[in-house]
Amino acid sequence: MMANARIVLFFFVVEVTAERVFSPLGLAVGLPCQYTFESRKEIKQLSVQWKGPGKELLCHFIKHKAYQNCTPGYSLGYAPGNVTLTIAAVRPTDLGTHVCSVSKRHDFSDFSVDLVLKQDSSSNSSVTNGCYAGCPRG
Repeated sequence: MMANARIVLFFFVVEVTAERVFSPLGLAVGLPCQYTFESRKEIKQLSVQWKGPGKELLCHFIKHKAYQNCTPGYSLGYAPGNVTLTIAAVRPTDLGTHVCSVSKRHDFSDFSVDLVLKQDSSSNSSVTNGCYAGCPRG
């Protein structure tokens, strides 16, 4: 007697990138989340979750269901290839690493943004490209 066996393999593509954003306390700041899923064509089924430094869910966006839910004080801006988390007024608890998780079917992309306190409040928030996870905090 011969037994039949079925082997199912799952393959997930995970991409992780990081960026630093500097902001003083009390001001609004946008944290960018750029992904490549929609660089060639628009994707209908797309889900995005933004989590804060304490890993709490701040915003959830499901494109194909026209669903968006954010914790008070946070909002999302969507454009193909970018979902920006806006913090209305930066608090000390907002400082640290935020993670944007973008998914479509079996493709996942995590994007980390380190929100760092900017001592000089006389200028606008700035983004520093090229400094990835593990950079010294300033």
